[in-house]
Amino acid sequence: MSRSVASRLRVGAAALAAALGGGWWLASGRWRRTWRADSLTGVATRDGALRHLHAELVRSTRTGRMVGVAFCDVDAFKQVNDQHGHLVGDLVLVTVAQCLRDAVRPSDVVARVGGDEFVVVCGGLRSASDMEIITGRLHASLTQAPVQSDTGDPLAEMGVTVSIGSATGRGGEASPGALLHAADRSMYQQKGWRP
Repeated sequence: MSRSVASRLRVGAAALAAALGGGWWLASGRWRRTWRADSLTGVATRDGALRHLHAELVRSTRTGRMVGVAFCDVDAFKQVNDQHGHLVGDLVLVTVAQCLRDAVRPSDVVARVGGDEFVVVCGGLRSASDMEIITGRLHASLTQAPVQSDTGDPLAEMGVTVSIGSATGRGGEASPGALLHAADRSMYQQKGWRP
């Protein structure tokens, strides 16, 4: 690739990052790993999360470290939209995405995988207890977060809660699909539902 083409790609990536809500995305290098971002929240898409999870599991086979996945679901999100309107619902999703990003390391990937569902992929963990610590940070960040609306009410005061389940595994022992499924089941157990 010529320097001219590479330079244009970098400029294009910078413009895309700015359009998606700021330089954090470009500065973190995530644009190299996730070629698409969710248009509302600016976090990675399901495809980006799966690609990163696959790469972390491959790296895990070399390092022996664990990979963790947190599956996050905004509880009763339809009621938020019904009571406060879709604009506030969108602000809740943007706030949740920002809280998740703020609570994890720059090397971790946050992705919106469904309407009100997010996944956090964390590589290089020493043990499953590292993922428990990360899950605790995610919960703490979400309970403190204000929604950037006229009222600025914290998510909890608006009645917004997020259920989080997690799972860990190593490359060669777990597939991306199996880890996502285990984290999803764990999240439903947190909600008290049968998956």
